[in-house]
Amino acid sequence: MRKRLLLSILTLGLLGCEHENQKNSNLTNLETVDGFVDVPLTILETKELDEYFEYNTGAMVNKDTIGLIVRLKKNIPAGFVNGQPKNMFLSEGIQFVSKGKESDDLLSFLSYKYGLNNSNLKLKDSQTFTCANLNQEKTNYNIGESRFKIFLEGEEDYSELYVNFNFSKGVVYLNEKDEEYRAPLIKLLKK
Repeated sequence: MRKRLLLSILTLGLLGCEHENQKNSNLTNLETVDGFVDVPLTILETKELDEYFEYNTGAMVNKDTIGLIVRLKKNIPAGFVNGQPKNMFLSEGIQFVSKGKESDDLLSFLSYKYGLNNSNLKLKDSQTFTCANLNQEKTNYNIGESRFKIFLEGEEDYSELYVNFNFSKGVVYLNEKDEEYRAPLIKLLKK
């Protein structure tokens, strides 16, 4: 009886650890899909702010943690109604906030995956983006998925990036829009 109980406890403990490891995104061997670099970041913590929901995200690369804070504006209506664009653009719809070294390492990881291999990259402390609302339903911040495209503009550079939320799975995806945006994206995100 004691052996069975001990075996059951050990089994549950191992399954619990396995489940937690599966939940955390491990990007060590991240591969491109059809040539695109899509980066899933696990939502580690959610906070409700006055105008935004804040998602503390992270993932593992080898033994290092990478991530950033992503804020999504509250009360987002459907971007398309009856197949027609409505509420399409959200001013200040998404924010990226640096977590320090973890965010700097995320930027370096993106650069590496994009084949740019920049070194000593540092993510800007905070950036706010206008985004395209690509959803046919009002955003539900608890379940389902919501898709957006952010626009990054500088004096000489322009880039776009998909920022997609899967609230059911607890993941924020940073999905590449186009290969030509790789270098400008890194340049516009770094300090």
